Amino acid sequence: MKGYPKFKVGDNVSFTINNETRKGLIMIVDAYGAFCCDDVSYDILVETENCLYKHVGEKMVTRTGISDSLE
Repeated sequence: MKGYPKFKVGDNVSFTINNETRKGLIMIVDAYGAFCCDDVSYDILVETENCLYKHVGEKMVTRTGISDSLE
């Protein structure tokens, strides 16, 4: 829900783009949406691809493991 993200920076997550599931680490939380989306989105780093996926919608994201954040 807008303003109440399910995930936080450092969470390990997975998401699917173009019928391929990727695993990564949340680097940025757009809790109130971004220019392209009106709901919560995330920027997710997929280290195996050396790629930062921007504005991944919360509906596409699932938790995959224990958070790496230090909070």
